[in-house]
Amino acid sequence: MAMKKKGMIFALGVAVLLSGCVSVEEIKQEADAGNVEAQYDFAMILLKKNRAKHGNEIEKYLTMATYARYLPAACVLASNILTERKGEKAELLLRAYDVIFAGVADSPDIEKVSSFLKRSCPGYMIGYIRYLDTAGYGEAATRLRDSILTDSGKYGFQDFDEKELRGIKTSCEIAKEKERLAEERQKRLAEEEQKRLAEEKQKRLAEEEQKRLAEQKRLAEEKRLAEEQKKFKFPYTDITNQHIKFYKHIFSGMSLEWVVREMGRNEVALGNNEMKYVGSYLTSSCWPGVVFFFGTETLVSGRGWDMFMQGSGEYSALPKGGLVACRITLPADRVTAKDVIEKYAGEFPGTKHSQSIKNNISEEAVTHRIVVKKNVKNITDILESESVSIEIVHQELESEFPDKQNGLDVSELNADEKEIIERLLQSAKIQSREGREITVTITDKILEKYFIGITDDVLEKARKAEEQARRRMAEKTLDF
Repeated sequence: MAMKKKGMIFALGVAVLLSGCVSVEEIKQEADAGNVEAQYDFAMILLKKNRAKHGNEIEKYLTMATYARYLPAACVLASNILTERKGEKAELLLRAYDVIFAGVADSPDIEKVSSFLKRSCPGYMIGYIRYLDTAGYGEAATRLRDSILTDSGKYGFQDFDEKELRGIKTSCEIAKEKERLAEERQKRLAEEEQKRLAEEKQKRLAEEEQKRLAEQKRLAEEKRLAEEQKKFKFPYTDITNQHIKFYKHIFSGMSLEWVVREMGRNEVALGNNEMKYVGSYLTSSCWPGVVFFFGTETLVSGRGWDMFMQGSGEYSALPKGGLVACRITLPADRVTAKDVIEKYAGEFPGTKHSQSIKNNISEEAVTHRIVVKKNVKNITDILESESVSIEIVHQELESEFPDKQNGLDVSELNADEKEIIERLLQSAKIQSREGREITVTITDKILEKYFIGITDDVLEKARKAEEQARRRMAEKTLDF
């Protein structure tokens, strides 16, 4: 649409020439029938006659023509609405603007229309700005509004409401504001989330630190208890750290109290032992044939042992002591000395083996011609190193027939004598196994040496304690 035509429309100064040969009634009929030109012409006739009297009809026909997108009618309708300042007609005004400005919203026509409106029809500026924004040209509407406010000195605000102009928020501004608010909200949410995560991290770190300290405390307590338990179980680790396995789960260096508690005070028997050092022995009904020997730092009376075994004495009454040796008695009919030697040689590969034999020879006359020679060998095998000694004591029985010193030959024996000899030989083999035992004594040499070294002091303390007790008794007896 040409700018010349636009100037004519917006100036609204063009006279409407009506044909003298057409009556007003005929024009109205054409208008009612839907003729847009007739609708416009009839509205203009009424406008010239009496604008105030025919206002509603004028607006009716102008509206009909405007909805039919008739440009002259849209111009007059927009002008009337702006003149009368009818706020409730805003939607109708936008419809008129849509017809007026249709096809001229694209650049550079926007600039041309804006320039024309500023110069010739400033009263249309607010409407045009709203139209541009409604038609989807928010950026152009924003620039036009800002340019008017910037150049306000070139024309007066009497042509439009400055407050209304300043109050216009275009769609792009609203979108930007929404975007800004969304960004701010997103930023705020991100900051809140970051703060929440930081607080959670701080809380988690605090909890982890608390757990770490609690775990550290627990481990320290466990270590302390383990050390105390170890010290209670093995009180002589400052003497030696080696713990020689004696029997099952019992090792050298274990305290007397720990072993008694482990086996149960009702299952054990205790007493002072007679060895190279002051000590006590312990046996258990659970392990018959096994005796444990403890070195102790005090000497306990037989009455003290009896009181403890009867349950009237506390564990604290037990002397401080450590397990030094263990003696195990094995039946010779189930195992041989060779088996035992092989077992301990395998468990203690660094030991050296030595053997000593004591012969006990005797003679027995079976008949007047036959004499049996018997030799009971008391054999001691020792496996020994710097720290351990294993003593294996056993017996072997040897029998010899006939007595060659009498010059008797087997061929000279009669059948009965041969039978007697055969029976005696079988009996000797059986006797060599039945009723005989193999005794194994395992000794921790380092602990044995320690307790031997303190024996004199222990005995001296016991002597002094006994002397003091005797004196107290004497003083009490003579106190009369």
